[in-house]
Amino acid sequence: MRAKSCHQVIRSLWLICQNMVKVGIAICYDIRFPELAMVAARKDAFLLLYPGAFNLTTGEKHWELQARARAMDNQVYTGVCSPARDMKADYNAWGHSMVVDPMAAMIDQLDENEGIVYADLSNDRIEETRKGIPIYTQRRFDVYPDVAAGKVKIGT
Repeated sequence: MRAKSCHQVIRSLWLICQNMVKVGIAICYDIRFPELAMVAARKDAFLLLYPGAFNLTTGEKHWELQARARAMDNQVYTGVCSPARDMKADYNAWGHSMVVDPMAAMIDQLDENEGIVYADLSNDRIEETRKGIPIYTQRRFDVYPDVAAGKVKIGT
């Protein structure tokens, strides 16, 4: 049996699904825009993934904070992956790849060195989070627009 797969491009957001699991992928700078993450989550992304390389200034201040915020805002898993830090290189990446759960708890995090982040991700955790804090049924689209309502131009 052939595995079901699909992909969708929404400007700078890629939605990839494989075997009924949908992953939203965007570049590292896009983690600063909660609306982009919300579009992915409202289109059933299970995991938001941001490959990137924050520098030593913004990395220390914003890398973990942004990852945890996007996970909490959307009640999905969030992963950020970065090159290891090389102080001899022209650009010094922060490192600290990590995976955060839907309640913004750190599942696993590296330091600035090369390594692999391991995490068991469960849809049950997403459902448990959404049951405890039901933001998906309590959004106020009478007060603000639904950014995922289909007014976003879809292209390839």
